[in-house]
Amino acid sequence: MKTALSLVTLTALCLATPAMADETLTSAAQSSVANEQLRKEMIVLQSDPEQASEACITAMKELHDTQAKISAAEERSSSADLTVAKDVLESDYENAIEMCGPDARRLCTAQDRPAKLAQACAALKSETD
Repeated sequence: MKTALSLVTLTALCLATPAMADETLTSAAQSSVANEQLRKEMIVLQSDPEQASEACITAMKELHDTQAKISAAEERSSSADLTVAKDVLESDYENAIEMCGPDARRLCTAQDRPAKLAQACAALKSETD
């Protein structure tokens, strides 16, 4: 499960920093509700990356693949490719939230969760109520 550890850690770092070169697109993606929700889930999952399901890992990989495609489309300035990629990115965020959210919430409801998770779980819970 070392792949899960490195992917979740990488994902959390990528979500915390701008992942795309275009300032307008980066700002929109970084400030979106979906990105914020996913960022909170990744903070929780960072505490125990082994708890990330294969579905979550796959969803995050697809999200990063789409981000790479957007960056490539921006470099080519192909608006048709970029429009499609943005639509796919939005779907990828929704899918990643759907796949990773249960893993994060499961960690937050565990009886033996570390105290350091309290703040991250409180932030995640406030969004899901």
